[in-house]
This record gives sequence, C-alpha cells and structure tokens, in this order.
Amino acid sequence: MKFSLIAIFVVALAIGSESVSLVKRDAPAELEKIAKYFQDLVDNLKNVEGPELVNKANAYFEQSRAQFQPMVEKLHEQLKPLSSNIEDHIKPLAASVQAQVAPLASMIQTHVEDVLKFVADKSKAILPPQ
Repeated sequence: MKFSLIAIFVVALAIGSESVSLVKRDAPAELEKIAKYFQDLVDNLKNVEGPELVNKANAYFEQSRAQFQPMVEKLHEQLKPLSSNIEDHIKPLAASVQAQVAPLASMIQTHVEDVLKFVADKSKAILPPQ
C-alpha cells in the first residue's frame, strides 16, 4: 500500500514538473496502470467477505507491489536530479530565514522572561508569606 501511495505521489509530481520530460511522455500509460490497479482493488473488495478478505487483500497487494516496484524505481531515478536541484535552492533560503528569525526569537524570549519575572514578583507581593 505504501508503495502504491508513493507511486501515485511520484507520478503526480512528475506530471506537474516541466523539467522531467521523460516522465511526462510515459505518464499516461503509468496513470492507466495505477487507475486499473485501484479499480481492480475496489472490484475485488466488493466480491469478498469475511476472513477471506484479508488473505485476498494481502495477495493482491503483494502482486501489485511486484508490478509497481520497477515503475517506482524508474520514476525515483528520473526525479533524483530534480530533488537535488530543489535542495540547492531551499537550503540557502532556509539559512536566510533562520538568520532573520534568530534575533526575533531571542527578543521574544527576553520579553517572555521579563513578563514571567514581573508576574512572579507581583504574585509574591500579593500572596501572604509562608
């Protein structure tokens, strides 16, 4: 099931990506396979009841995993350059955001500490000594 969800997610990403033209050419056939997989799954689940359902579902998932594994690996290989390219863009952006947020975080921490100290001092003044 995990592999099927991963395959669907990868195919959806690949279709939307302009930089992965090979995946775009193969996508209709692969989407048809995925659609057929889910349609067969629904059909099989409608026809089976009780404990037999678990055995048939497990067998069907194993068969589907074997069928989709090569496609997932192929898509994974085709998307590797894209993911490293995205990482190269996001890492500097994340460092920049972190550098901008760090002073604000320390300022907020100082203010929270001051408020807590103020509340503690006022509560000591209000409460009777023990």
